[in-house]
Amino acid sequence: MSSLLSKALVYLGLVDEDTSAAEPEVGPGEAPLPPSRPATRTGTTHIRPNMGHVEGRRVEPPAASTRVTALRPESRGVRTVGVTETQSDILVVEEFADAKILADRVRDRIPVVLDLRIASPDLVRRVIDFSSGLIYALDGTMRKVGEGLVLVLPPQTTLTTAEKRRLASLGAYELPIED
Repeated sequence: MSSLLSKALVYLGLVDEDTSAAEPEVGPGEAPLPPSRPATRTGTTHIRPNMGHVEGRRVEPPAASTRVTALRPESRGVRTVGVTETQSDILVVEEFADAKILADRVRDRIPVVLDLRIASPDLVRRVIDFSSGLIYALDGTMRKVGEGLVLVLPPQTTLTTAEKRRLASLGAYELPIED
């Protein structure tokens, strides 16, 4: 005879009806055996902390090549910057409100060098987190170019060697410049 719990599990679809019918009868005074897991399920077994094994299907994120990025139309004031005319802004971060300036510049396709050398560690963490989200959303790139210096590039924008040299002369680019 099946227990009320077994019937409820079958009703909810948590176990197969065959599994619950194959459970051995427990006599009075005997401890029930732990239920065995069906071995017929396919998928990956995931382990969650303090929750044991959970069976399920692993979902992969879409490949980067299939990701669609929405760019603002040219009619809304976005200027297309060619590789030869790209001139970056240097933004010395003093407060979190400077993150709005960064977002406006990147949205307008202007590369920005964040100078975080005088900012507090908490402000640096907040601005880098904000920049990471901004760059992910706009499909741009970020790169550390020196101690306390981060280059934030809008999508499809690169710096020329001349621009890198100009930034280096201003103390805002510390990486080796290759010709």
